[in-house]
Amino acid sequence: MRLFLFIFLPFYLLFGAEKNISQSTLVNCYEIFEQRRGELEYKLNQIEEQRQAFQALKDASMNILKKKEEKIDKKLKEVNATLQTIEQRKKEIEELVKKNESILKAIKDTSSSKLVQSYSKMRAGNAAQILANMDINTSLEILSKLSPKVLSKIFSKMDPSKAGLLTEKLKNYIPKGKK
Repeated sequence: MRLFLFIFLPFYLLFGAEKNISQSTLVNCYEIFEQRRGELEYKLNQIEEQRQAFQALKDASMNILKKKEEKIDKKLKEVNATLQTIEQRKKEIEELVKKNESILKAIKDTSSSKLVQSYSKMRAGNAAQILANMDINTSLEILSKLSPKVLSKIFSKMDPSKAGLLTEKLKNYIPKGKK
C-alpha cells in the first residue's frame, strides 16, 4: 500500500491540483468576463446617450435650417414681388415718357409751324435780315419748313455769302426729330 500511495500520490496531487487550478481559472475567467461585460455595457450606454444627443442636435439644427430656408423663401418672394412692381412701374413710366415726347413734339411742331407761318407772312427782306442774324441751326430749322417760293424770296433779299452758306447747310440738314 505504501507503494500504491507512493506511485499514485504524485499523480493524484498533480491531477487533483490541476482540477482545482482549472476551477479557479474558470471562476477567474467568469469574473473577468462579467467585469468586461459590465464595462462594455457601460460604454454601450455612453455611445447610445451620445447618439441620442447627436440626433437631438441634428434635429435642432435641421429645424433651425428649415426656419432659415422658410425666411429666405419668404424674402425671395418679397423681392420678386417688388421686382415685378418695379418692372410694371418702369413700363408705365416708359409709356408716359413716350406719350410726353409725342405731346412735346406736337407742341414743338405747332409752335414751329406758327413760327414758319410767321416767316412766310413776313416781308422777304425782314425775314432775310432776322434769319441771317439768328443761330444757324435755328435758321436751318425754320428754312427747312418754308415753301420753296417763300425760301427763294428770302434768299434773294439776304447777303449772298450768308445765303450761300445757309443753302449749303440746308442741303445736308436733317431735322432734329428725323435723325
